[in-house]
Amino acid sequence: MNDIILSDAYERIDWADIQQLATRFGVKGASSLAIPRAWTPPFALISAALAASASVAHDWLDAPFVTKLREISGPRKQLLVRSSVVGESIWERGTFESHELEFDDDLSVFSSGLIDAISKVLASTGDRETGIMVHRHIRPTAQGEFGNLQRISKTRDHWEISIREADGLTLRQRLNSQRDQAAEPEARLAVKSGLARERLFGSVGAWLNNELLRGRSQRLNCEWITDNSAYYLVQIDEEDEDLWGANPFQVRVAPAARPEANSGAYFRLAEESALREWDKLEVLEQLWEPNALHKPTLFYAPLSALPKRLTKSAQKKLEDDFRALIGKAGIMVRTSVPAGAEKITNLPRSECLDPATAADWVIKNARELRRANPDKQFAFVAHRFVASRSSAWVRAEPQNPVVEINSLWGLPDALQYCPYDIWEVHVPTGHATDYPEYKSDMLISQPDGGWQYVRVKNELARSNSIVSAEAKDVALRSAHVAERLGRACHIMWFIGCVDVDGRAFNLPWYWTEAHEADHDPGRNPDRSSYRVFTVTDRETLGQFVAWQGARTRQALALRPTDLNLMRDNEFIEAVGAAAHAARVPIILSGSTLAHAFYQLRKIGCTIVTPTEKDHSRVRRATNLGKLVRDKIPGRIAERQEIQVARQISGNLRKGFLISKLIEEALEVREASSEAQKREELADLFEVFRAIAKAEGVSLDAVKRSADDKRRKAGGFEEGLILLQTGIAGSDRDVLADWERGIGEVLTDRSTEDSTEIPFSFFGFMEMDQPRSIYFEQLGMRLDIVLKTDRLELRLSPGPQQLGLPLT
Repeated sequence: MNDIILSDAYERIDWADIQQLATRFGVKGASSLAIPRAWTPPFALISAALAASASVAHDWLDAPFVTKLREISGPRKQLLVRSSVVGESIWERGTFESHELEFDDDLSVFSSGLIDAISKVLASTGDRETGIMVHRHIRPTAQGEFGNLQRISKTRDHWEISIREADGLTLRQRLNSQRDQAAEPEARLAVKSGLARERLFGSVGAWLNNELLRGRSQRLNCEWITDNSAYYLVQIDEEDEDLWGANPFQVRVAPAARPEANSGAYFRLAEESALREWDKLEVLEQLWEPNALHKPTLFYAPLSALPKRLTKSAQKKLEDDFRALIGKAGIMVRTSVPAGAEKITNLPRSECLDPATAADWVIKNARELRRANPDKQFAFVAHRFVASRSSAWVRAEPQNPVVEINSLWGLPDALQYCPYDIWEVHVPTGHATDYPEYKSDMLISQPDGGWQYVRVKNELARSNSIVSAEAKDVALRSAHVAERLGRACHIMWFIGCVDVDGRAFNLPWYWTEAHEADHDPGRNPDRSSYRVFTVTDRETLGQFVAWQGARTRQALALRPTDLNLMRDNEFIEAVGAAAHAARVPIILSGSTLAHAFYQLRKIGCTIVTPTEKDHSRVRRATNLGKLVRDKIPGRIAERQEIQVARQISGNLRKGFLISKLIEEALEVREASSEAQKREELADLFEVFRAIAKAEGVSLDAVKRSADDKRRKAGGFEEGLILLQTGIAGSDRDVLADWERGIGEVLTDRSTEDSTEIPFSFFGFMEMDQPRSIYFEQLGMRLDIVLKTDRLELRLSPGPQQLGLPLT
């Protein structure tokens, strides 16, 4: 194969043929060969092997090739030299350099310039095999991206166009290509009067899905430019496996340890009167029952108890306190105000510290609090870092049966600005509805005690950050807290904590008065077609304030990159003041239950919430169709709720009892505490008792038969799995000469058009997490999702492709 490919002399290739060419010319160049020639600027590809030796051997730069490059450069004689890395992933977009090059009629000058540009591009890719793509450099009047990535939607027909305008703002538009006619591949993507940009790109999306990827389920992202006469696709990437993102289900959660000591020189165990003296200690009584398990251990030191002159001796005592009470690492210190006083949000709070740095932190903040607030009382509250898989803000209010949960993997601070999942739980019935969102990032604690954003593994980013059983537990306990407090409240939770025995539990941590609910879609402005200015820090905020351009359809997207700014009241207020003065809305991806939303709302800002649902799917009339205990309909009626129940009998009743047996067995599996397991086992036993009665068999008779079978065949205590049976032949002493793993027993067995799923599926399948079965010959995928009371089946074409977070 030639080491140079000219686009106008090479037929468009099928998507399936890209991989073979990509091993020689790189992914970017090979993929461009699959795009209709009328849709791309003319280009030439140089193989990785030739590019690597380009600066040594110049014989490839002969007159015919240079002549073709002159044609490619067009009337403006402008070229763009770009990398095309072998094995390049979509996750590496924008990593490597490109260089502009002006065509010079002097062969020697042009050759030298081209080789120099190639050398610079290769230097940016390091030791990677890299092909070179040289195409006509069209000066864009606008440029952007166009894709149907996983972060955009669950379906491949939903696309997003992003437009980077000349003034630096970004406009995003969403479209559905399902009813668009595929674009004509032989015709330019011409800009036409009366043809909306989204419909032009809709036709491109239709061609990509139905022509280029016919029979495949890949998702794509394209880079485009326009010169106001036509649009050009200059790069196309396929979503591939994310090898670098974090798997939130595999992030280690350190067990919660109980301290051994009770008090030190300054810090004392929070108990008795202290619980009613300080707001961050008061929560131990407000959020927890008196003898509840897993209640956190807190220590406190009133600011007034610390010496006015914090000497080295005092610092040493503080350090000894932290080491004795909490340990060598993972020390968290927060600031508390007196119970009953107005709550002050975002008071000083540390990250994970060791004893020495924790002592320094207390001394520094004690001086600052005394200087800035001489007439106010404060206390420092210390505890060991609470590790959890997920966190949440929960809204609950007395007399309201629906509890809302906003959840995200990692630390709760990220809920201020990051996308999150929503759960709505109807507490009386336990009916839970989820609204999973694409969650590109999570905030986790690092070994050195600091906090860091990490990107979530793409194929998991739409998974629920908490499962149904956790949502129900958190909702029920939050509803009880709201009833005890007698007011609507927002409660912060750590979800998926682990105790020293390995048992999972959920931990309520803090609460605040609920601000006004704001779920009316009429009050949430249009979420698309904004020209977005992104504020990440004080510098970009200053640029927004100094903006001299038009504010038409402008919006300020607030996405702090500095973790310290996430809790900086002054920064949030400055952002709100700037947006309010400019009369532009703020795009805030964080929870509407978190403090940033409330503070910006209080300033009078209009907030656009991309994650917020448009309406509730939890209805007062909920169709359940499930068997319930005999007194449940009466209890529902006592709550003045409408209920419709019918009595069944015979085989119909037996069928419902068998399904109820499976449902209750799954709830036993999901139970975490001993009390929950005892309760769920009681439910399971009650269903078993009802089945025995329906069959006309007494429990005593069942027990006698069970004891008899146990004497003859044993019970199930030893956990024996029978892998295989058969009759040994004369030529062998064992059934098989290989060992079968337990994993083989648990897997499904599929043929071209059928699959067998063992009953062990119900014992091991995670709730609310899809399991996919692929029928390659049919080009179909079956997703199975185990719910608490049903199986959810989804049939779709081909394997699910992975997604990419672009925000």
